[in-house]
Amino acid sequence: MRKSLISGLLFLLLTMFLVSNGFSWGSATHAFISKKIGRYYLTLDFQELYGGLAPDLFNYNFDLYADPVLRAFTHGVPDNEGFMSVWEKATYRNFQKALAYGYVVHNDVWGADFTAHHQAQTLTPPADFPLVPGEIEPGYVIIKAVALNSDPTLNNYFESLGLYNHNPEQFRLRLELCHNLVEAAGDLIIKKVDTRVGEDIIAAAVVRDRSFQNLLITALNNPDYNSAIRENEAMFRRFMIQYGAILLLPEFRALKGLAESLAQSGVVFLKKLAGIDVPLERATEIAEYGLKKSIQLCSPDYMNEIRKTIEKVRLELRSRNIRY
Repeated sequence: MRKSLISGLLFLLLTMFLVSNGFSWGSATHAFISKKIGRYYLTLDFQELYGGLAPDLFNYNFDLYADPVLRAFTHGVPDNEGFMSVWEKATYRNFQKALAYGYVVHNDVWGADFTAHHQAQTLTPPADFPLVPGEIEPGYVIIKAVALNSDPTLNNYFESLGLYNHNPEQFRLRLELCHNLVEAAGDLIIKKVDTRVGEDIIAAAVVRDRSFQNLLITALNNPDYNSAIRENEAMFRRFMIQYGAILLLPEFRALKGLAESLAQSGVVFLKKLAGIDVPLERATEIAEYGLKKSIQLCSPDYMNEIRKTIEKVRLELRSRNIRY
């Protein structure tokens, strides 16, 4: 019974892993950052924590995760900090300011995701880093994904599937797969440091105030997206509960569980985008190796990068007078 329950949770996580996009921090890492930046008051902390996860609420939807309106609204893009409308429209009723505070902490312009995507705080990219402004930039997760992609054993795995670095499209597919591995590895590192992070993610998803959907709808102010916000936010809450449950497992089982999820998503990902059929058993072997290798690559400096990210985001919030 327990095995079938875990398998069911892993299957439900498939879609979320599949379209995780943009070289971001994982959910456990965002939860950790939110807990360190928040108000340290239990009820508010859970609201802030959920708000800090919520900008990824469209990441599992192929039709919406790259939508430019929603991208600006959730993460921001150059010259468009659409996410700030959530802070501006939030009231002090129903924990809206706490939810909005966590929400803006996440952003990609100057928030937590900036250091993952664009500029690592503790790493210098290697001389051969494949810089592509606006697409591949020296954020921490990207630097680690590039390093993982160059690992000889993983390179052999990829080439056995017909994916070669000299082909630009195949290189980007490889980098996306490596990004997912690095993101999951980071969350497992966080799990070691904060053993309650899985419980906290579950609690935050369960107790988030019901007014949050209405806040998002009011802040975006575009009726064309009202239904999408309600449907995807409800789905996202369920995914977060399931993800938190995986992180509650003992370390070895959590690693196995995330590797299995990444393998399942990788099979669908490669079939959809490259027309490559990969047996699940083979994909699981590759994912488990890649996840373990990612942990080795990230363990020496991951927490230092996260601490520096927290310091940077605190300064950014202070400079913008974002407090409540």
